[in-house]
Amino acid sequence: MKNYFKRLIFGPIDLIKGLIVTFRNLITPAITLQYPTQKQAMTQRYRGLIDLYPVKCIMCSQCVKICPTNCLALTHKEGPDKKKELESFKYKMELCCFCGLCAQVCPTAALYMNKIYEIATSNRKELEINLLNPDKYAEWAHPTVR
Repeated sequence: MKNYFKRLIFGPIDLIKGLIVTFRNLITPAITLQYPTQKQAMTQRYRGLIDLYPVKCIMCSQCVKICPTNCLALTHKEGPDKKKELESFKYKMELCCFCGLCAQVCPTAALYMNKIYEIATSNRKELEINLLNPDKYAEWAHPTVR
């Protein structure tokens, strides 16, 4: 009997507390993004795909040596004036663990982690990227909404 009167008194009070929370949230603006059309900007420290400034690269191979998954491959040749020329810089995205060690160890900041995060594909051959290609991330940088 005592429990019945307790619920009779405190029940409407709890209902009013819940309604106050509901009405307070009704007047606040929505924070939900409509994902495919609206996208949230990535933070400053976000580590996406590896990207390269080919002009800055001095072919020291420190990035290749420090990579724990061995996803980078660098080849160079000697030019006519006995300077090194970058021949190819391969990046196997399927092996990458996005640790960022390669970007940290680069003495000239030629490697960096870009902000691309939509990297789904159905073809494994697309995951092997030549970083010297200027359109390497064209399909992932501005995906279309279907």
